[in-house]
Amino acid sequence: MQAVFQKPSSRFLCLAYLCAVLVGALAVFMAKSYQSGFSGADEPSHFLNGYFVSDYIARHFGSNPMGAATDFYVHYPKISIGHWPPAYYGILGLVFLVLPPTLPVIFAVNVLFAALPAIGVAAALSMLADRRAALAGALVYAVTPLVLEGHVMFMADQPLTACLVAATAVWIAFSVRPGWGSALGFALLAATAVLIKGNGWLVVFVPVFHILLTANWKLLLSVRLYVAAALAAAIVVPWYMLTAKIAADGFNYQAGLPYATKALLYNLQALGRNVTPVGGLLALYAIVAEFRARRAEPQRWTIVSAAISLLLATLLLQSLVPVDIVERYMAPALPAVVVLAVLGAVRLLAHLRAGMPAPALAALAVVMAVPGIVHLVQRAPKADTGIAAVTDRLAAAKPVLTVIDGSASTEGWFIADMAVHDSALRGYVVRASKLLADSNFMGTTYTLKYHDTADVLAELHRLGVQHVVIVREGGKDAYPHSAQVREALARADSGFRLGQTLPHQYRSGVTEVYDAVAPARPDIAAVRNMGLPAKATALTKLQ
Repeated sequence: MQAVFQKPSSRFLCLAYLCAVLVGALAVFMAKSYQSGFSGADEPSHFLNGYFVSDYIARHFGSNPMGAATDFYVHYPKISIGHWPPAYYGILGLVFLVLPPTLPVIFAVNVLFAALPAIGVAAALSMLADRRAALAGALVYAVTPLVLEGHVMFMADQPLTACLVAATAVWIAFSVRPGWGSALGFALLAATAVLIKGNGWLVVFVPVFHILLTANWKLLLSVRLYVAAALAAAIVVPWYMLTAKIAADGFNYQAGLPYATKALLYNLQALGRNVTPVGGLLALYAIVAEFRARRAEPQRWTIVSAAISLLLATLLLQSLVPVDIVERYMAPALPAVVVLAVLGAVRLLAHLRAGMPAPALAALAVVMAVPGIVHLVQRAPKADTGIAAVTDRLAAAKPVLTVIDGSASTEGWFIADMAVHDSALRGYVVRASKLLADSNFMGTTYTLKYHDTADVLAELHRLGVQHVVIVREGGKDAYPHSAQVREALARADSGFRLGQTLPHQYRSGVTEVYDAVAPARPDIAAVRNMGLPAKATALTKLQ
């Protein structure tokens, strides 16, 4: 099977990208993300980190950034630069300097990032097969469940995947013709990936696997390779030396063979769920067929082995680093798997000499797209908890302290939206999960601080709380302390009254806002003395 290896036209790649963007926009519309906001614990942090960067540039540029971050955290305790690296937030900060930090804007940005790997998929398949296969591959990639969830969830995995696909493409160019441009380009993309998210370290293994698979040992003698490595290290190592202990707070497992085995099995199954077992078998068929033909078609093997390298690098990192075992960590490997699966379909049909290759290829593509189509149809919309209406009402014109109680995502979404309303930092928000309970960063340990509603009320009055917002999703309390604070506020002597009730849209639940009967003066010193998390404390040492 020979390929022409013509460079795909920019018009065709734009078409493939547009198709992926339209699929993403449909997913966002069906999930109501543009209206309902965040439903994951990490989403509000990513948004607020980007908003803080734009706020710092616009209002505090030139002042100590760590001091500004600390002060911001005291008011709105959800920023987490340090737990995650800063590159994506720098990009978001620049976006928010031009466009308003609203839900439609951030999910439009999210879709644009999440669709970018489709360009890489289309480019690889157009060179390895033809445009029909390339467009089929871009569409299959766009409708996989993992990519669809990437559109509706505002996470860092989407820009990371786009950056890693671009880095792999530049590495291919370097391996074919080792020039300074491709060497430095790979170094900058690799550094950017690592500074978007810790998973980006997998980019280190892409050249290793590629050199092994292609036996291109002469690259190891290239001075450009080592200069590129030194440049990337100089960019990323200082940040990780500073924040290594902070990032380790998020590790859920212990490294070792049991974790590696469990993670590898889960991750392989996750990839199979996204392209179906049929797609998995086709990808394996492509790997075997291309490996056997590697000497006869070395140019093809250079591209195919790069896709294999990205897949292996992702599996290796996620099997060694015990952060967590979740499907979205396979996002960087999915473009490679789709390329291999579609290439396997093309090769299989050519081997069988199918009389109708185009319909047969389309049929196989539809089979691989089934999980995504089912996911798109069955996924329930995000719950609109009425946070936007509440924050409009509670936006502070003077120092006011508000307590928010709900799930981690709800607390974060409320804090983020309040911060956007309060550029002057007049208000303060305290998370009930931190005020009324003790837990570690990942929430795997939990103990109540108070065991009597009178003690809860005493703490609210001591701090000078003016509003308490309680979000009950599905009619259930988020935590044991949630029921405790509701019982305290219902007491006749609580000093609070129910001021607003908002039924949720798209899901069952209700949001309640309790207001202090008399104006309360917040004890700002007490709020500040509640303490900063380890990540914030460590970063302030830079001052």
